[in-house]
Amino acid sequence: MKQMIMLISMLLVQGMAMANYRIGGVVVDGDDASPLMGATVVLLDTNNRQVAGVTTDMDGRFALKEMASGDYVLRCSYVGYESLTMVLTSLNRHVDLGEIRLSPKSDVLAELVVAGEQVIRKIDRQLVMPTETQKKASTNGVSLLQHLQLPNLSVNPLTKSISTNYGESVQLRINGVEVTQEEVIAIRPADVIRVEVHEQPGLRYGGAAMVVDYIVKRRESGGNVSADLTNGVSPLGFGDYQLSGKYHQGKSSLSALVQWNRRDLEWNRENEETFRFPEKIITNREVVASPNRIKYDYLTTSLNYHYANGEKSMLNIALRNNLKDIPHSFTDRNSMLYQEEKIYEVKDREQSKSIIPSLDIYYQLNLKNGHHLYFDVVGTYLGSDNKRTYSMTEQGQTPVEIFSKTEGDKYSLIGEAIYERTLGDGKFTTGMKHNQSTMNNVYQGNALTKVSMRTAETSFFAEYQSRWEKLDYTLGVGAMRTYYIQGKSKQEKYIFRPTLNLSYPLGKVFLRYNASMSGYAPSLSAMSDVEQPMDTYQVRRGNPALKSVTYFTNRLSASYRTRGVSAELSVRYSYDDNPIMEETLYEDGMFVRTFDNQKGFHRLNLQANLQLQPFNQYLSISLSPYFNRYISQGNVYTHTHSNWGFRGSIIGMYKNWMAMMDMHTSYHELWGETINKGEAIHSIALGYNREKWAIQAMVMNPFTKDYHQGVENVSRLAPNKQVAFSRDFCPMFMLNVSFNLSFGKQKQTASKRINNDDTDTGILSGSK
Repeated sequence: MKQMIMLISMLLVQGMAMANYRIGGVVVDGDDASPLMGATVVLLDTNNRQVAGVTTDMDGRFALKEMASGDYVLRCSYVGYESLTMVLTSLNRHVDLGEIRLSPKSDVLAELVVAGEQVIRKIDRQLVMPTETQKKASTNGVSLLQHLQLPNLSVNPLTKSISTNYGESVQLRINGVEVTQEEVIAIRPADVIRVEVHEQPGLRYGGAAMVVDYIVKRRESGGNVSADLTNGVSPLGFGDYQLSGKYHQGKSSLSALVQWNRRDLEWNRENEETFRFPEKIITNREVVASPNRIKYDYLTTSLNYHYANGEKSMLNIALRNNLKDIPHSFTDRNSMLYQEEKIYEVKDREQSKSIIPSLDIYYQLNLKNGHHLYFDVVGTYLGSDNKRTYSMTEQGQTPVEIFSKTEGDKYSLIGEAIYERTLGDGKFTTGMKHNQSTMNNVYQGNALTKVSMRTAETSFFAEYQSRWEKLDYTLGVGAMRTYYIQGKSKQEKYIFRPTLNLSYPLGKVFLRYNASMSGYAPSLSAMSDVEQPMDTYQVRRGNPALKSVTYFTNRLSASYRTRGVSAELSVRYSYDDNPIMEETLYEDGMFVRTFDNQKGFHRLNLQANLQLQPFNQYLSISLSPYFNRYISQGNVYTHTHSNWGFRGSIIGMYKNWMAMMDMHTSYHELWGETINKGEAIHSIALGYNREKWAIQAMVMNPFTKDYHQGVENVSRLAPNKQVAFSRDFCPMFMLNVSFNLSFGKQKQTASKRINNDDTDTGILSGSK
């Protein structure tokens, strides 16, 4: 192992020959100055015998005490980094060595290589070092994550969305700053130093299922302009376009981003419904009369100002806006409905618009001795407008028509404060968050209804993270209070939130376990005291009596890594107590789709992952079979559902070329009385990347003519099946072009740690 020799001469100034002294310092990453937790610091005498040894704490700090005066050798080491040796001569006083920088190794240790990655485990996260080949084969931060083939992560090649394999959203960060998917797309892969994966993030990250943090090089001056442009070739109605830019000047930087997602495609929807009236049973079968158009434009813009006063403090101000315009909804349809001997023509049209501007002010203060303070305040306005027309016409008869219109206004304020400090060999974190909102919705149609609601949610947490011998652990405790008022209805609930995370290496097998209890409040739309017609047989009704829910979850996983092979097996069980789920009632000749606190909901998820690298880093294979089991216990029903599935990908990379094949089967989720059946897709991509530009061609579903999504409701009174399918996706050819032009030097700045937003408009929809 290569060693760097540093000579520190210490002059004798005062003291006794037999006095004892202390040696301290902090070990950090040589690239970005981030603390290296768990680094080994050993003190040797002149005969190369160990005198003392410690490991660094959460902030990379260490202290060696009770050293007699004399000559010593200090050696610092950390897996994946070059070791550093210091010669200390004539020790005769307390010494603070300050920052000790370790450089990442240029070679990769064999036992840590997994599918072309270098993986370094820390107490609270994994550090994944992308290879140069993986960087060259990637066009942005999302594609780089896809090429890393990380276990338990899924990247949708069509939408570029990132989720866990359980379908949960992943919290994304850049240098500790929570960001959006659009900002990750703007990352230049060549600037990525490493990717930090928090698989057990705990309360510190708001109970997120997983946190992915990109550590990237930072600029000192100048700026960059980048673009990522994707458009369908066949069909032309698919487009994702992003343009971003950043400029640095001294301690300040200014960045802007524009993301436009557009769709103008043809979909077909077919439904089968059964209505069990007390005196009769009616069965409706809808088939496509003519293709239905889905069209929408999503425009996301952000303007961000960042000021960093070295490592002391940081101010970040972000102004964002999300605009959604949907003139033709996914639920639209033109169909012929067959009901015994009768034939009806059905037309369903829904239009919606929303605008969500927000202002986010964040401040971070780094104090002495490992103390940190973080503050975040976000104000948001949500304005929405929704229209729906539905008609059902029997041949030769007057049509039955339904019209509804909803206008909504919502104002919210979110405040959060977090305090961190080093405590012994561990880290202590505590924080509080408060969310206050006011909503006013006006529903027009057969009747005029106004809904006003005030809600509040307050949470508190405290966590301690440390290591005992080989066992890494995090203990957390928290509480949350939910409150809302609607008319004369008021509700308040307190929920206890403990967490436990454990990690333990057992030879080449790494064991992880986490358990937590938390809760969630009902959605604003579900609580709305309003009723919306769906069709001539059904209405959707809110329930202002809904109560907040407590849920429990725990997960156990075992992973194995060696040269060219990585395997992981995980099992997760979770339970929702009195969950807010749907139920169907029959009242006054109509079937009412509503919500209530049901008895319970059980989930069991079993997943395996195997990664192979048969030809070094040039070929990577990932195979992930899974099994899901759901038990939905309602007040008047019990439903179960099982789903076997598979995900797999093969990625080949050579110099500037990349080829990839990806596929996954339909992922099913049961909730209440509804089974959502996701898309089954496969894709092939071929790309060529240069330093400043890249081009990639991709085809979706080249080997099938059947692309569909499905929803099945299994209620006793009114079961139904809905299938949506499109010929535009079988196959679908797309072309992606990207570029990133930058200038200026790198610099190191403090990182923003927390971010909050609000996107729940609270609108109760009557669409099917």
